[in-house]
Amino acid sequence: MKSCIRAALAFALAVSPAFAQEAVPLKTLPFSPARQAGGFLFISGQIARTADGADVKESVAAETHQVMENIGRILEEHGYAYDDLVSATVWLSDIEDYHEMNKAYASYFKDRFPARACTGGAQIVFDFRVEIAAVAYKDDDDDGDDHHNGADED
Repeated sequence: MKSCIRAALAFALAVSPAFAQEAVPLKTLPFSPARQAGGFLFISGQIARTADGADVKESVAAETHQVMENIGRILEEHGYAYDDLVSATVWLSDIEDYHEMNKAYASYFKDRFPARACTGGAQIVFDFRVEIAAVAYKDDDDDGDDHHNGADED
């Protein structure tokens, strides 16, 4: 088991940043951009890399917008929308970027925000400053209302 982990780590470290930029998602790494399970869509952590492999690093706001566009593309490919997001996890390399990220992030939601966690001080791959993973949910008969707003039903 340890030898498998060491081999995987050695392979991941051997992937040069130039090679890693060739495609989004990174086809050589052991994860999927998203996986569907029932009505849930689990979206892997997204970084600010465009579909054609260009890095967007002008600002935290620009990174956040690109990350959210990537999430939006994945949502659309699976028949979901931003308002179907129920949970998000945000990693920032510097917690001081929280307000700038928040302003860009909030612009993608009309009616309601997903539950969310955010942490700073993260070491994000390829020296990005923002990474976001998300979970979406859509029931076939979902009318957009929250049927379980935390209150017990009788």
